[in-house]
Amino acid sequence: MKPPPSRARVYGVLAIVALSTPLALAVETGLRRIMFPPEFDDVRMWLRPSITPWVWLAPPLCALAVPLGARLQRWMVARALAKLPPERRTERERIELELDALLLSTSAPQFPAVLATFGFMFGAALAPVVAAMIVATAGVLGLGVWVARRVPSRPPT
Repeated sequence: MKPPPSRARVYGVLAIVALSTPLALAVETGLRRIMFPPEFDDVRMWLRPSITPWVWLAPPLCALAVPLGARLQRWMVARALAKLPPERRTERERIELELDALLLSTSAPQFPAVLATFGFMFGAALAPVVAAMIVATAGVLGLGVWVARRVPSRPPT
């Protein structure tokens, strides 16, 4: 039987998840530079005035998605616990479910930031994209700390 996740494991997973959205922006930029023709930059500049105002919606959407992620986290854990037979509804199982649900619930604030990355690919200005990345990363970290506080520093045996 594998050991239940500790708070340190939650923070380790959280670090990887928090870096995934900014990393997606870096990968997108690198791939676009390598694979797209130089003329694509002209198209991006032409589209910039049309796309940038829409991308400015991403930072507030990321912020609004944080409480949604928290509700999603609570719902997924409660639902999964309710499906378990009573003898398996232990603290150890709840901790496992918290970590599993964290991976999905942190997607809520990241989703608008990923859409902002697509906007950047097609010409949006960098400022709203970076703002969305900052808000999404802060939201992911906030959700992760909230979940980690519910995980004991020493896992139950």
